[in-house]
Amino acid sequence: MSLTDTERAHVLEALQNQRNALPATRLTGDPAEVGRGLIHLAELHGMLEEHAESRQHYEEALGFFQTAGDKHGQAQVYFGLGVARAHFEDHKGAIEHIARATFLFNELKDQDNEALCRAAIGEALRSLGQARGAEEKYQEALLLYRQAKNKPRIASLLLDIGDIRMESGDYEAARKRFAEALPLLEEEGEPEPLALCRLLLGEAEGLLGNHDRAKPHLRGAVELYEQLHDHAYEARARWDLSLACFYTEDWKGARAELEAVLPLYEAQKRQDDVTKVKKVLAHFEARGL
Repeated sequence: MSLTDTERAHVLEALQNQRNALPATRLTGDPAEVGRGLIHLAELHGMLEEHAESRQHYEEALGFFQTAGDKHGQAQVYFGLGVARAHFEDHKGAIEHIARATFLFNELKDQDNEALCRAAIGEALRSLGQARGAEEKYQEALLLYRQAKNKPRIASLLLDIGDIRMESGDYEAARKRFAEALPLLEEEGEPEPLALCRLLLGEAEGLLGNHDRAKPHLRGAVELYEQLHDHAYEARARWDLSLACFYTEDWKGARAELEAVLPLYEAQKRQDDVTKVKKVLAHFEARGL
């Protein structure tokens, strides 16, 4: 997610402060302290999407942590290097680095960071088109997060696993994952992941032919995306809801959603979708619906 101007200004200020502090740390600090200072710099560059600079600081930090024998610091560096490589689309290199971090976090019995690494490897495998391998890693991470009762991470992984199942056409398995994630996300109250869950659950129900059950989830997604001013996803949810209304012969509801989605498509210059909606509305008009 892009930083706002205010957030970017704060990060730039923190970056300059850390640059100013690091020379003194190099003179008076032990190797682990210098390594932590370099990691902080790397993370700040990463927030600014300056991934080449981030990678340089991680690489330098690794030597200090190796000198100090600090395995936790080394694991942090390997994870950071993996993330940096992923930003350069080097997903195989990302997997190599993050696998090293996973091994170290496992050795240190740091379950939360181990789970984070396993999920990141899953993401890299998915980027390489290896959906089955990605799901295996997501499942490994999910098991660890369940043990830690980390509800936001559990819900996020359930969405990822469900999305993979949707892509493979296993809609019932996907529906179960989304349905499990929904109460966790409702409890957390974060609107973006909750909106996505409602949308995906509604789509899964629709693909299974459960249009009556799809409608409340899709309506909830529409409301949340409207509040978030995310018009691309609002349009997707409204189109899906119009279909659910159509298949349940709720002609008034279908027409209302089509009329609402039309200006969203027009604003997004999605001419093919504009034409499609206008044709359906003309069909409704001709039938007196």
